[in-house]
Amino acid sequence: MSVLSIGHRGEKYRWMDIFRPGLWIFLVFFGVQDAIAQVPTEEGQDKQFAETFAKALEALRTEHNLPGLIAGQFDTQRLLQVQAVGFRRSGSRDPLLAEHPMHLGSCTKSMTATLVAMAIDEGLLTWDTTLGEVFASDAKVTGSDWANVTIRQMMHHTSGAPANPPWSQFADPSRPIREHRRGAIHWWMDQPRETKRAEGDGSGFLYSNLGYMALGGVLEQLRDEDWEEQIRERLFSPLGMGSAGFGIPSKVLGDKVPWGHIRPGGILVALERDNPRALGPAGTVYASMEDWVRYLQVHLRRKSSDTPVLKLSAESFDRLHQPEPGQMYAGGWNVIRRGWSAGPIYTHNGSNTVWYCVVFLAPAEGRGIFAASNFGLDAAGACDEALQWMLKNLPFGTESKSP
Repeated sequence: MSVLSIGHRGEKYRWMDIFRPGLWIFLVFFGVQDAIAQVPTEEGQDKQFAETFAKALEALRTEHNLPGLIAGQFDTQRLLQVQAVGFRRSGSRDPLLAEHPMHLGSCTKSMTATLVAMAIDEGLLTWDTTLGEVFASDAKVTGSDWANVTIRQMMHHTSGAPANPPWSQFADPSRPIREHRRGAIHWWMDQPRETKRAEGDGSGFLYSNLGYMALGGVLEQLRDEDWEEQIRERLFSPLGMGSAGFGIPSKVLGDKVPWGHIRPGGILVALERDNPRALGPAGTVYASMEDWVRYLQVHLRRKSSDTPVLKLSAESFDRLHQPEPGQMYAGGWNVIRRGWSAGPIYTHNGSNTVWYCVVFLAPAEGRGIFAASNFGLDAAGACDEALQWMLKNLPFGTESKSP
């Protein structure tokens, strides 16, 4: 029998009442002391991870002679870690910050594919709708050997569309952007087509910026609204992507944001350069990393119902991540396998030649990693090494961000 139970039956709980106040004081005091003791330890660990992460990125940036480098890790709900090192512009002492906008290049493509999937869910078209059907009143399209190209083929880069048109022909800023996109589609319709593809053989992968620009043109034809307005209304606004925009960040936001760079003769030179606006659906979006992650988390989550604000059906969501048989490309994603994930990984990179970014999503683990630089394709090596460092060294599930 315990000490607290000694005595008559009716007196048992009186002893407990005597000891209870002291017991609570004892537990509360030492519980608080223990919690206080743990806080610095946990905060210290987060700070240590952040400092180690930043040092690793700075070493990569210096080794590869880059102006700036940003990398981070996220789960389906949170941006867990993000660090930025270097400077926003050569000749400036201003640091590159984690909240700065970065150009996403061809990582725009999955956004356009998502918009198309939403239009399909609205009943505006199907995966097998053809260009000839969308532009039924345009003889330049309906009379072309390319008229039977489908939405699915353009999305998967299996239509055989040329990689790029002569973009300089569609860059006059005084002309409406939709006019330029229709003009680029007409240029495509005039190109010769392989007989087997004209007869419906959609096999064979050929990466095409033109094909994704044409998907934007399809959306414009269906809704009589610029692609830029559609993506603002249907993706950026619902997801809270307030920093997202199009083209050269400094041309829109002013000089105090990052510039892209080239490196002639080993000397970093800042440039305000981008692809023509007409290419938009294939690669002109910029955003802060936090806002980009808000979009990426849509695809990291395993069900469309986990992002109800987009009203994307389960079927369309799945199709965005399913390549054609024998192919590896789906709706703006390369779908691959790697040993660090138990399931398929969705990945893409983007560059307008003076910026670079890359992302990997592992839905099986709910883990995403990204890296970006205000430098062109030669930043790919440093970004890949940053991703590898995160996989090996960053704990997954705890938060640690740039101060």
